[in-house]
Amino acid sequence: MKNSSRALLAVVLLAGFPVLVLLIVAAIVALEIYAFQDRPATGVRLAIFAVPAVYVLLQALFTIERARDDDVSGLPLTPEAQPELWAVVRELADAVGTRPPDEIYLVPEVNAAVQEQTRWLGLRVKRRRMFIGAQLFAGLRTDQLRSVLGHELGHYSNRDTRFGGATYRGRQAIGRVVGGLIDTGGLGRYLRPLFKGYAKLYFTVSMRVSRDQELAADAAAARVAGTAAATSALREIEALEVLWRFFINTYATIGWRAGYLPARLAEGYRQLLADEHRAEELAEVRRNPPQHDVSPYDSHPATLERIAVLEAAPRVPVLPGGARPAAAILRNAEAVLDAGMLTGLSDEARKKKRTDWQTVVDVGMRNEFFENAGKIARGRSMSSLLDALDNGKLDELADPDVKVPANAGPRARRELLGASARTRLSIVVTSALAASGAARWRLSWSGPAELVLAEPYGESLTPALDAAVAGDTRALRALLSATDPVLS
Repeated sequence: MKNSSRALLAVVLLAGFPVLVLLIVAAIVALEIYAFQDRPATGVRLAIFAVPAVYVLLQALFTIERARDDDVSGLPLTPEAQPELWAVVRELADAVGTRPPDEIYLVPEVNAAVQEQTRWLGLRVKRRRMFIGAQLFAGLRTDQLRSVLGHELGHYSNRDTRFGGATYRGRQAIGRVVGGLIDTGGLGRYLRPLFKGYAKLYFTVSMRVSRDQELAADAAAARVAGTAAATSALREIEALEVLWRFFINTYATIGWRAGYLPARLAEGYRQLLADEHRAEELAEVRRNPPQHDVSPYDSHPATLERIAVLEAAPRVPVLPGGARPAAAILRNAEAVLDAGMLTGLSDEARKKKRTDWQTVVDVGMRNEFFENAGKIARGRSMSSLLDALDNGKLDELADPDVKVPANAGPRARRELLGASARTRLSIVVTSALAASGAARWRLSWSGPAELVLAEPYGESLTPALDAAVAGDTRALRALLSATDPVLS
């Protein structure tokens, strides 16, 4: 089936859904009227049987046209504040043969998108909006960003967005009907197979149309930015997405439990991007983007498929001057990118204290060690823990999940419990040193936070810990004599 035929079928199916709903509701109402006129008691029983299903159908029907896109999240980038960006967008819009957006927003996503605010199932367009991820400005080159923007504007020129909102709401509505009819019982039990089949057909066709539209938009991106820029942008976005997830999980939230967040997210993300030790990991992601199984219900083709289609087409040269960072297009880029990334914060995140990266890392690691040390010590003092080690009671410090056979001898017990006891003792001692100011953590973009110990702990702590687990705590007691902590 040709792309245009599939697109037409998707629109027909979208328009046909409310028709189907109204026909079924009309048939039920007609049956109710007839029943009440002829046999009122039967009409009452039929109403109990049918009303829940009618409610589900009508509720879903109204969600297709109901627009929720008036509340837009993201940081507005106005022509007055960002004239260079708007000049690029207008140039690219002219190149793909479409009208530029009315609004541009910076959002905290490794993605870009366009949207048309429409009425009457897409027949009337009110406003056009473009959304650009702050991470794209932080990590792409100018030519790659031009490719991304050309791709999104290509959706406008192909009129992909005209029915996009209605199509999405149509999928939501049909899915709501299928799910809602499960719980209604009665008539819903008989209507559900009909709508389930309709949903399967609509989802398959509309998602295939979406995938075709993505490939057409990729072709538009290559035309305005060059084939190499388009393919490298697809690879780079995969790397940026992987790095962003790592950044959020490993760095940005390191102080979360302690009540802290970094004040400058964009600065940290760009530092991580620039770290030479991370370069090879990112290069591997670019070479081999993550593989995802593509189902008939996916809206995008696989990245490698998109790249292959672009490379098989006639090659379009890249325009000169595209190697500079994409952030150079923005005025006051660092502050703007930070503000854009912060628009996605939850209410809980907004309550956190904001400070510099080094402080966040130190406070976060300190809090993590304090919490873990408290669980290990269970209210016992450092002295009592060391007394247990002097008496060979490694099990009082080792992980309770480490099981020792009942017939194990002293040497076997030491071997089984020693490693766990050594690790947990190190946590307790490091926590005590941090509380006394003798230990802190230093930010590293190349790996985990680095523990920095004041002297004499830097050279003496490791052998003292080893000796303590072996049953001689004198050296460790001497090192800790100034701290005298009681852990709770």
